[in-house]
Amino acid sequence: MTEKSIPKRFPAPMNDQGLFGGRFIGDMLIHCIISFEGQTDENRMAEAVKLSLDAEPVLGCRFVAQGWRMYWEGRTDSYIPGIFSFMKTENIEEEILRFLLTPSDPCKDPLVQVLLLRSESDSLCIKVSHVVADAGGVKDYAYLLASMYRNLGDNPGYRPEPNLNGSRSMRQVGRQFDFTDNLRILRRTFRDLKSSVRPGDCSLPLIKGDNCDRTFIIRKIHSDLFRSVKDYGRRQGSTINDVLLTAVFRAFFDIIEPDPEIPLRLVTTADLRRFLPAKKAGAICNLSGVFSLQMKHEPESAFEDTLSQICEQMNFIKNDFIGLGGHPIFVLPSLLFPPFWGLQLAEQMSRILLRGDSHTPPGFTNMGVIDAKKLVFGGVNVSEAFLTAPVVFSPLLLIGLSGFREAMTLSAGFCNAGANKAIVGKLLSRIEQELRAFQCR
Repeated sequence: MTEKSIPKRFPAPMNDQGLFGGRFIGDMLIHCIISFEGQTDENRMAEAVKLSLDAEPVLGCRFVAQGWRMYWEGRTDSYIPGIFSFMKTENIEEEILRFLLTPSDPCKDPLVQVLLLRSESDSLCIKVSHVVADAGGVKDYAYLLASMYRNLGDNPGYRPEPNLNGSRSMRQVGRQFDFTDNLRILRRTFRDLKSSVRPGDCSLPLIKGDNCDRTFIIRKIHSDLFRSVKDYGRRQGSTINDVLLTAVFRAFFDIIEPDPEIPLRLVTTADLRRFLPAKKAGAICNLSGVFSLQMKHEPESAFEDTLSQICEQMNFIKNDFIGLGGHPIFVLPSLLFPPFWGLQLAEQMSRILLRGDSHTPPGFTNMGVIDAKKLVFGGVNVSEAFLTAPVVFSPLLLIGLSGFREAMTLSAGFCNAGANKAIVGKLLSRIEQELRAFQCR
């Protein structure tokens, strides 16, 4: 297929538009950090990055917002500056943090940026604009990049076939449901919307400040603790995600100490690829929904009691189109209506959340497991991999979780670091403490 056959423009589905509107509440960037046991071929990696944009042409575009017209426009550069860089360093962690905190504008900067760091071994840092891909899309990109790298090792002249027909729209999910299902989704939307505007939610007391003063806190949950969590969940008849949500709620309760009559609402996410055949989207895209859980603080309750309530809520939500009703701006309109007003609504909601005149619920996103069988870069083994969710601006807070093999990584990117770092660090430590209690049971 020739370059001329690649369109100059691609449509921006409503989910992309909504996330562009969300730029007022965070940096809208998702990262994937991959550590190797040895060293890769930096020249082959650079070529693999270039070919990955050929394989998924939308990733080589920039976002254009002109009034109600929003689309992805192909760049004229034969090679996009900044998509790949290579650095030798003695301080891998410092350079990774610098990379995580470097902002990027989807209207100007590359949608994908890759940094290969080299010390005694290599670390690969991938930055993807959330406007073009969610965590599931970022994982798909990491697998794609690994595939490009392997193919180039087998055949230096390898060229991928561009994905020009794969759907990026939420409509690929909508096509899985009939009219009756859509009515049930609509019913759920109104129910969840009513719940989301209920006053009196409690939130973490983060201080608003300089949005440029950003940092990340990253905590590793290694294999011994992971196995304890997994075994405990199996004994209780619950999922790992249920156990983690329970630990998150209890950690918030411990720090906020809310009135028992005031519920804590936690906003979380669901990967809507679960509704697709083979759970795979047509292309790298945004395909996530949101929903919320509510819990009242019961100071004397045991972990098992909180877990029981979480499981009850989650089982109900899973059986009622999880993720398809919790946020009408991102989900329902893209199933039922033309995509021309999502951006304006998303921007308005973002400004409301940041006003600070009402409590804003914290967020928790389980970005899922990075598949070690797909993250294969030929002759060099991957020792560790994790994702980070976007930095969000205070007073908002979003905790991200990802898994790889028998390990998990908790992370939070936030602003006004000097004032808020202690409380966010305490929160993540408290979550880990709740999980470590399993090893004593």
